[in-house]
Amino acid sequence: MLTSRSDSLSITFQEARGLLFEGTTQLILVHGAMDRAKSFSRMTRSLVDFGFDTKSYDRRGYEESALVDPYSQQNPPTIEDHILDLASVIGEQKSLIFGHSLGGTIALLLSARNISPIAGIVTFESPLPWMEFWRRSGAYGIDPDKPLDLDFCEEFAEIFMKRMLGEERWMRLPPSTRKKRRLEGSVLVAEMASMSHLTPPLDPSLIKVPTIIGCGIDAPSRHKEATAYLASNIAGAKAVEIADTDHGVHLTNPTAAVDLIKGLWQFTKD
Repeated sequence: MLTSRSDSLSITFQEARGLLFEGTTQLILVHGAMDRAKSFSRMTRSLVDFGFDTKSYDRRGYEESALVDPYSQQNPPTIEDHILDLASVIGEQKSLIFGHSLGGTIALLLSARNISPIAGIVTFESPLPWMEFWRRSGAYGIDPDKPLDLDFCEEFAEIFMKRMLGEERWMRLPPSTRKKRRLEGSVLVAEMASMSHLTPPLDPSLIKVPTIIGCGIDAPSRHKEATAYLASNIAGAKAVEIADTDHGVHLTNPTAAVDLIKGLWQFTKD
């Protein structure tokens, strides 16, 4: 395992141990909001054993790619920054992408631009907050014109984490960890705000690569509507429902997440 830095990003590379019949394939793992690359650790051993050269990275503003000073007046990264960061991580090597939650939205937005050598995409419960059905759900709408208030950002980050983890698990985290997560609030708010009012929004018809759209069987209706919308509007896309998982499939059912990626690899060969 090799960890390097490139343009303020911390990137972890794990070389394939297995050999795919057609040679090694690069796989990029993209995490969601308030997450980090190491959350994919339960998946990576199986992936490199299967034959994927696997890259994961802390998206700009998170963990080892944290802002130098969250309290400074520097502008936190927007969705546009995250899209360009993913293009940089991919480089010139044809790659499969697994994007969890917001990471999947970023992958779809990049693929629609057709500027990176993407061979295929798996998303899992990726938000589409510019869609009317998502706005009706009231999930994490942020006004992009509202001045950045650091107290609000920290409170918003804590609310987000409590919804993801539950109050009890959040309170069991060490105080230093809770503080670090709260400091990431400005990044969370910036990416949510810039995505909620994305102009132009994603045009799924521009995505021309094999795509699998994953969703939990018990997911909230907004995720099921987003899955159906993407599967209907990306040519040839497949929708797959996963049992025995919550939103954090890479943590609660990593085997199912790996199977989605293996399914995508086979999909690209059909």
